[in-house]
Amino acid sequence: MTCASVALSGAVAASAATTNTTPATQATAPQGGGETQKFIPFPRLAATHIVTNFTFAAGATTITPTATRTFTGSARRGHVFVHDGNSWTDLTPVFGNTGFYYDIALAPTTSTAVPAGATGVTLPGTGAAAGQVRVTVRRADGAILRSDCTVSSLSGGGTLGAFLPLATANCSAPQTL
Repeated sequence: MTCASVALSGAVAASAATTNTTPATQATAPQGGGETQKFIPFPRLAATHIVTNFTFAAGATTITPTATRTFTGSARRGHVFVHDGNSWTDLTPVFGNTGFYYDIALAPTTSTAVPAGATGVTLPGTGAAAGQVRVTVRRADGAILRSDCTVSSLSGGGTLGAFLPLATANCSAPQTL
């Protein structure tokens, strides 16, 4: 696996909060006499690396990754977008179209067990993160929501994971944190 870092510069770096407790903003010049300075929220970006293809044996406690993907998320203009390496998917309907979303975080979801007949991916007792991406967003009213989206499917008798394109239908109902 590889890791990448992102550097911020200028106004973005100056307004970036280390804990993402406030939206990053940029001041804009007043447009006419007597107007006060306006602050425009920048879109938040997040990225994570997910094991999407892997092998494991029945009763295994470890997995062997065979392919990974970097997922990139953006909360822009009130919508939640995630790129799965192929295309951008608008996940706003997963969280409800009733709010304005401005923060986003992506992370691998840990796995605990493979349910009988599973099409989603969780691995037997491994605790290893594979096959799912957790999308966490903040709504303008302060609510923080998360959903786990399946990005791999089980095949080969439950011993092989294969990439599954990101879709709203493959995401769990949102949970409020």
